[in-house]
Amino acid sequence: MSHIPGSSVRDHMKWAGLLGCEAVLSSMALMQASSIAAPKKMMSPLGPASAHGSGQRDMQERGTQGHMVLPTSMTCPPLLLRKEADFTAPRLLDEKEMRPSEDMQLKKKTRKSGTPSKVREQDGPAGKAVVDENGNCPLSKVQKNFICDHCYGAFRSGYHLKRHILIHTGEKPFACAVCDMRFIQRYHLERHSLTHTGVKPYACSMCDMRFFQRYHLERHSLTHTGVKPYACTMCDMRFFQRYHLQRHSLIHTGVKPYACSMCDRRFFQRYHLQRHSLTHTGVKPYACSICDMRFFQRYHLQRHSLTHTGVKPFACTMCDMRFFQRYHLQRHSITHTGVKPYACSMCDMRFFHRYHLQRHSLTHTGVKPYACTMCDMRFFQRYHLQRHSLTHTGVKPYACSMCDMRFFQRYHLQRHSLTHTGVKPYACSMCDMRFFQRYHLERHSLTHTGEKPFACDMCDMRFIQRYHLERHKRVHSGEKPYQCERCQQNFSRTDRLLRHRRLCQGRGVTKVEAQPCPYTQEPPQAPTPTWSPLHPAPGRLAV
Repeated sequence: MSHIPGSSVRDHMKWAGLLGCEAVLSSMALMQASSIAAPKKMMSPLGPASAHGSGQRDMQERGTQGHMVLPTSMTCPPLLLRKEADFTAPRLLDEKEMRPSEDMQLKKKTRKSGTPSKVREQDGPAGKAVVDENGNCPLSKVQKNFICDHCYGAFRSGYHLKRHILIHTGEKPFACAVCDMRFIQRYHLERHSLTHTGVKPYACSMCDMRFFQRYHLERHSLTHTGVKPYACTMCDMRFFQRYHLQRHSLIHTGVKPYACSMCDRRFFQRYHLQRHSLTHTGVKPYACSICDMRFFQRYHLQRHSLTHTGVKPFACTMCDMRFFQRYHLQRHSITHTGVKPYACSMCDMRFFHRYHLQRHSLTHTGVKPYACTMCDMRFFQRYHLQRHSLTHTGVKPYACSMCDMRFFQRYHLQRHSLTHTGVKPYACSMCDMRFFQRYHLERHSLTHTGEKPFACDMCDMRFIQRYHLERHKRVHSGEKPYQCERCQQNFSRTDRLLRHRRLCQGRGVTKVEAQPCPYTQEPPQAPTPTWSPLHPAPGRLAV
């Protein structure tokens, strides 16, 4: 058996490793492989006797240096080299050490391939070799002889290596002819060009959706199958997309990476930051096509559009009520359960809505945040201010459809409508009396209980109604605001004025000397009789 001297091999390999010359390494590998005999176990050039010593020397010389694999005389390419550092003397691996490396490379290749080919071991003149169903060595498809000098990544061809180097240099050689976008790969440019042409080549087989990229189609298909492959490790939430999982994870960590440059607000999502920035600029990009309203968010525009169409998509399952917004439906559903989740911390009052609680809290603090710009009146609620403003403008927006009456408030119109229908919805529980208004019922109920809540502060008189108290106070003040139009006599009460009018018109009262009545009535003259034969004039006989 003839061998190349070990020292010669080591010298050549040393200089080849130092120079990085793949041609030298490949030639030496071919020389070594062709000179080795067919036995299964590769022998050291010094023979079996010195195999042990040679192995120890090789282990000492190898140290932490790189190594080179020389396979047996098969049809596979002879070399797989990854240069990590300069080395002094690489060693030759025997068949036992080389086969696990071959199997590992085969496993890596089958993982990358979508449809791995069947492989089997085949006996040959140089021992067993792993071949596929076509008789080819699959190791030739996974060799990566081209090494990146920046990150030491290995690639199958020079084209892949050159394309990879563009990532380090930042060069983008492929430019779009329609816009200023540039790309590292031609495929990325071709994919981008579809956005200009509008062509969506990837169609969903379950619906009519089409997509620019295959990845988008695959991601969309999950919505049909219901599979959510990305699971959160901190809770039970699952997601269709990895990005959604990453975004969700920020909720657990509490990190808000997107900060507003104009205030101290921070956000979990970039979209929320962009939406928030509009509040600083005042730009409302979403305009209603039916009216002049504009909105910060597209959702607000969509919700507003329902007011024009009249569609109320959110229906209550317990009654016939329908709502424009889901929030309104949720708020309404609480009225069916009877649960009032918002409790006042200063009294026992509870409310269905948070807004009602906030509004109620103002009654404890006494703060009236809504001020009238035309007078000094202030109000707890904005609605009360708007209603009050109508008294300054004189506008009565609520008109009765049965008569000419108009009202400032809708409630007044509804109350007035009962006078046309004759319906008295408020019934007394102690007698048969019924009333148009709740206030009248409450006032009437005091007659049954005997309670007189309104007390005079000048005497001990008490009254059931506030109006009676105000009328009584005129006795102390001497005020007489009601005047007769005929005789100019003044009265403190309207009932006394009405009684006086009846007497004054019938001339049943003595005129006040200081205030003579200007409407003195003359006695009515008798109508002049018309003469006729059947009705002769007075003093003449009928013929």
